Amino acid sequence: MASSSSSPPFINVCDKELSKKDFYAVYDRIKPLSAGWKQIAISWHLEIDTINKIEADCRGDTIACLQKAIEYWLKKDYDYESHGTPCWRRVCVAVKEGGGDPALADEIAREHPLPAMPPAGSTSSKGTYIS
Repeated sequence: MASSSSSPPFINVCDKELSKKDFYAVYDRIKPLSAGWKQIAISWHLEIDTINKIEADCRGDTIACLQKAIEYWLKKDYDYESHGTPCWRRVCVAVKEGGGDPALADEIAREHPLPAMPPAGSTSSKGTYIS
């Protein structure tokens, strides 16, 4: 497996925080990877107790497990301050590393690019609003 340490993964993918209202958008894209739901949950740094609870509650139904993992992740039921908030960039990383599908990760990355705007704190637009 190639190392991704040379550059941060998916740096050009939108990192705007996702919320519960994004559940179906995320689910629809990663549903084909439901068999790898546990690796995706681990990639998102869900607590191991949470992962075990999902597995027990869903009795091995991988689709249901994936749905619950997405739900817990979007509710930020993990140490998001250390591992980052839910965003499309983290979906791409989870799909590539946890789901083992780099082609799908690249496809999702193309669908959710970083918005084209000047960097925060940029002074390039200073004064342009004066009429």
